[in-house]
Amino acid sequence: MVIEEIMTKTVVCGQMTDTVKTLEQIMRKEGVRYLPIVDNAAQCVGTVSALDLLRVHDLQRSMTNELQAWQICSESVVEVSPYQPVIEAIKLMVKEKAHHLVVVGDEGVMGVVSSLDILEKYVL
Repeated sequence: MVIEEIMTKTVVCGQMTDTVKTLEQIMRKEGVRYLPIVDNAAQCVGTVSALDLLRVHDLQRSMTNELQAWQICSESVVEVSPYQPVIEAIKLMVKEKAHHLVVVGDEGVMGVVSSLDILEKYVL
């Protein structure tokens, strides 16, 4: 089994210039807790999770509406190919201590795989 078979294909991304408020609205509307952040060329430059947003609120309540995604995103993006075997992705998640992987192909971000996706579709 390869990543393409279990990834979430309708991936929702945030833009580098999206504000924290916009990111929160996107997450709420789409029912997600993790967003790849892309640049103008649709290349993933980082990620923002719901936990990242909570940390920002705790640190800088007064500036939250002005902060942009590029200022708060995790820049160490853990990427996989859609054709990578799932077992290799699992090993990568453990090694990197990552709960999400960004699936990237020639066209940029193609999907997202979470640890829950793997449990649900690969293990169970």
